[in-house]
Amino acid sequence: MAAEATFDAAAVQALLGRLAPSVDGSLLLRGLLAESAVAGAPSRLDADASPGGRELARVRRQIRAGEMAQSVHLAMGNTLTALQTEAQLLELEPLADEHRRASSRIVELARRMATVLRRLDPPSGPG
Repeated sequence: MAAEATFDAAAVQALLGRLAPSVDGSLLLRGLLAESAVAGAPSRLDADASPGGRELARVRRQIRAGEMAQSVHLAMGNTLTALQTEAQLLELEPLADEHRRASSRIVELARRMATVLRRLDPPSGPG
């Protein structure tokens, strides 16, 4: 039988503080420990939940929101890339001047939107 993993609570709190600066590491650790003591039952947000349980639930909501935002970001980026590519291909065709201007405008607007999306990207790498 394997020995149960041990950890230094202060080190875990410090790590949580570095990973998620807006999170109270000690509350989150208490919520995780309380949850594991109750056979992995998810933390509740009701008035009876402990402060640690509420913090854990709040962090989980933030993570879900971040994952949804990332999904929307990727979908928009992929759609804009496809739109821009189609419009650029259309510009290669023999078109009336009015249609060529419209196609060029679509390419320019898609480029602007792609620039806005890139500004929303989180910085890469540590800190």
